[in-house]
Amino acid sequence: MSSPQSLPCYTASSPPPFYSARVNEGEEVLAATRVYQIPTGSFTARCHCGDLTVTVKEQNEDIETPVYHQRGLILGTFSHKNPENFLQVLLKIEGKLRISILGQNAASSSIKIVDESYELWSRRHAGMACPRVIDFASVLPSTYKEGNSEFPLPPSHKISLTGLPGLQSECSYTIKVILLVRGPLWNKTKSFSIPFKHLPRGRPSMPLISNPRVQTGYALFLETVKCAPEVWFEKKSILQTRPSLRLAPIEVQFFIPSERTFGLADEIPFHIQLTGPVLSLLELYTHLLTEQVDDMTSVAPLSSPPSPVSPGQTRVHKSNSKHFISLTVTLNRQVCVDIKDQTVWKNFVIGEGRVHLLPPPFESVRKAEAACSSCNYNANSGHDLDSVGFLDGAGDIKCSPEVEHGHFDVGRVQVKDFIVLQIAPVHSSDNSRSPFFPLKIAVPIFLVSESWSETMIA
Repeated sequence: MSSPQSLPCYTASSPPPFYSARVNEGEEVLAATRVYQIPTGSFTARCHCGDLTVTVKEQNEDIETPVYHQRGLILGTFSHKNPENFLQVLLKIEGKLRISILGQNAASSSIKIVDESYELWSRRHAGMACPRVIDFASVLPSTYKEGNSEFPLPPSHKISLTGLPGLQSECSYTIKVILLVRGPLWNKTKSFSIPFKHLPRGRPSMPLISNPRVQTGYALFLETVKCAPEVWFEKKSILQTRPSLRLAPIEVQFFIPSERTFGLADEIPFHIQLTGPVLSLLELYTHLLTEQVDDMTSVAPLSSPPSPVSPGQTRVHKSNSKHFISLTVTLNRQVCVDIKDQTVWKNFVIGEGRVHLLPPPFESVRKAEAACSSCNYNANSGHDLDSVGFLDGAGDIKCSPEVEHGHFDVGRVQVKDFIVLQIAPVHSSDNSRSPFFPLKIAVPIFLVSESWSETMIA
């Protein structure tokens, strides 16, 4: 029987090298995770009596209301000049969601979505006088429960949409300091509240479409759709004509970036392509309500408010009564409220785009005009009415600066966003004399708080 072999000797391995987030000389960053930069300022609120002060930290300077994001750390201090008679100091974090349906079957509901309570100090437990300054820290929950369902904490908002029926939705959050004070006859309870905003953060997973050689607009679409068609999302529909005019319908293609998740401050590019017989296109083009820049480089439908022209250019408004059809692109927000088996939804505009139309190619217009003048719109005249033409438009759109939050769904309240292309008479009273039936194309999108960024924030 052979003798067992002895194990080899092992020595302790050398310690791992020192690592640092900062790049040393001769090194480069290959990949980095974006890091949220914590604000270094503070927000201070004082009670009207002047003795009580609450300061919350990690806030931006010169803010009117503290702001916290998802799972935000509420960090601060409580101070009082005369705490000798305090028996207990409590900190409460509260959040309420109030929703209402207005009209014949009015209903309302109030849901407590955050109800956190912490004892900062108690004479019974401490056995000594209350200190003048007390630190506190609390983390916002990420969800709340209603019945057997769990929902993400909604952002702070106040929405009121009138009509029959109308709806209201308001979500508010509060930091509350509650003091139990010893009195000569009985104890008194005092409280001091600080409202704050809960604004969850999010950002797109991809950057907006761009090309260093061109600006946004028609050229951007042409440059990118050839080499990377997958970066554009397309939705199409048919602009129908009235049968009495014997005009062929027009195909409408609406393009937006395929990511379909955008920051609130993003300028979202879009492209519109109308394809059909030149006679149909000319009929639409001659009825569009437009404004024209005098260098003839672009023709854009009027929108409110109108965008400024470049220096050295003037804007010419066409007020002819036959120009009554508008082509608009808007950001629409849909709010849906559900109370007691009633569901009400409303839409409103949160952004208006600027559509720059390119004049139709000269040859197409010439052919169509010749056909129109000779046959008086007779589709059986034999002229080249079946030749296919096109009309292109491009532009960008962004949210109004007043919009503070993106989409969310918390069961009772849903907020959804859409980019909407509409071709219709400006006034509904003109529908009967319009050669075309109204058309609306709505593309669902997701609005989030931040724009895409590849830069690491230290």
